[in-house]
Amino acid sequence: MYRHRPFAPALATGSCWQVLPLLVLPAACESSGDVTPYGLRAVVGDSAGIAIAVNEQPAPDSRLPWRFGEQPSLSIGSVDSGDADQLFRVTDATRLPDGRIVIANTGSNELRVFNADGSHAGTWGGRGEGPGEFTSYSPSAVALWPGDSVAAANPWATRLSLFDREGNHGRDVRLDASLLNVVDLLPDGKIFTSGGGGLHREMTGSTGLVRGSGEWAILTADGTPHTSLGEFPGSEFWATFGSDGRLQGGRPHPFGRGTLGAVWGDLVAIGVQDSYEIKAFAADGSLVRIVRREGDPESPTRADQDAYWERLYADLPKEERIERLNEVKEMPLVDAYPAFAGVMADRAGYLWVREYQSAAWTVFDPEGRIQGLVETPPGLRTFEIGEDYILGWRYDELGVEYVQLWSLERVGL
Repeated sequence: MYRHRPFAPALATGSCWQVLPLLVLPAACESSGDVTPYGLRAVVGDSAGIAIAVNEQPAPDSRLPWRFGEQPSLSIGSVDSGDADQLFRVTDATRLPDGRIVIANTGSNELRVFNADGSHAGTWGGRGEGPGEFTSYSPSAVALWPGDSVAAANPWATRLSLFDREGNHGRDVRLDASLLNVVDLLPDGKIFTSGGGGLHREMTGSTGLVRGSGEWAILTADGTPHTSLGEFPGSEFWATFGSDGRLQGGRPHPFGRGTLGAVWGDLVAIGVQDSYEIKAFAADGSLVRIVRREGDPESPTRADQDAYWERLYADLPKEERIERLNEVKEMPLVDAYPAFAGVMADRAGYLWVREYQSAAWTVFDPEGRIQGLVETPPGLRTFEIGEDYILGWRYDELGVEYVQLWSLERVGL
């Protein structure tokens, strides 16, 4: 949710500001371009060796002419076949160069592999604690690994499991116990991770919103620390404390802001949801690019928050619904909605940033210049975006899960 308005002029001391219509760029008086191929304003400048892209906000109802297929070109899933295509708790999927789809089916602790025609090609891993096996809530993610391998994350066992493309287990990579959230893999096999950011036992207070912080880092391909990217804020929680002031419990705020990240080519991109700004770091930890887009997040009202809970508990029996609503009626409001809801990079080097409470994504080129808004197929949770496809997950009214591949035509590029 954003107010569509131009940047207001700003003043600064000790820096050079280049002003173009609708945009203000803090830079070293060096910029390139001001109109993208689709007619939006974007200015890319340089400040102390850091490329800064400042972008106009597209009209909310505008869309790029890019097209998705009217129907998925491949849909994997079934109601009650009892076979491998009956999916349960899918957390991720990736497409191999030969067209096969590898699905992280957490409900069975397996990687399920399907041919380009949707037929079952094999199942890798399985439930257990041995090499190449997966424990609870795993595999949580799956991605390509250098050398024609596939990596799957097993955070509760503090490791990545590596398979060749025939499903043979090669080895496990041990992860630092404080950095178990595998965000993504860099092209050379380095591991982009984060840790912490939630509630901490040592937090003290009375009641209200709290927010931890956690380190984001890059590990080497063998799992050892390579580069710390620093501390970033975690999600906002509504916390309760005991009479001694110690943390007693808490729940995530429905409009809570946090930090999101993605691998963007050979960079890692990190965005704190408080403002529309994505920072891109090289593997050595140096900041090399900042992408900004105009627009201030709106602030939720008490009516907005009450309406959220009413929708969430609408199907509960009356007494239980009233009890649940009473539990959250005193939850404080956050200052503002998150500035964005997701960050991804596609295999063509474009950065996709999902609009909050929307199926639309804002797309930026490899230099950070805005292209416009793209609306993905309805109900699709996006796992991967290729040059000419999008791979994702959805479920139907019966709760049946599907992994789907949709064609993508980038009209005008």
